[in-house]
Amino acid sequence: MYLIVLIELPTLLFLIVLYATSEDKQELAIALGVVLGTMALLLLFVLNLKLETRIDSESVAFRYAPFIRKWRKYPKEQIKSITVIKYSPIADYGGWGIKGNKTTKAYSVIGEDGLLMDVGEKKKIMIGTMKSKELSDFLQNWIEE
Repeated sequence: MYLIVLIELPTLLFLIVLYATSEDKQELAIALGVVLGTMALLLLFVLNLKLETRIDSESVAFRYAPFIRKWRKYPKEQIKSITVIKYSPIADYGGWGIKGNKTTKAYSVIGEDGLLMDVGEKKKIMIGTMKSKELSDFLQNWIEE
């Protein structure tokens, strides 16, 4: 999000200065409107990213709106191991968002804490979390059940 703001603000300031010093105001007004509209849509898109996780007695489920709208569910029996980890988004997974390959998938929005699940068939899933302490406490009881 900070990267978007760091790119958008100088571009916007440049266009405003160009508009103020230009003789052809109509063309630049259209360009300014298009750039402003694109920036607003991009900012709105980023603000609507949402990673939700649900853990109940039977399964772990998550969705990553707007990319994954339906809940992806993993039954407790399918999960071979589950732990709360600290990770480096850029070094471990190549950044935030939906990352990975055939064996490892990562879903993260912000932060460096995550829930790492081994779901069998050489497949691991990492889901970012902002509540690592609560999740660690919950998982101790969840695994024992």
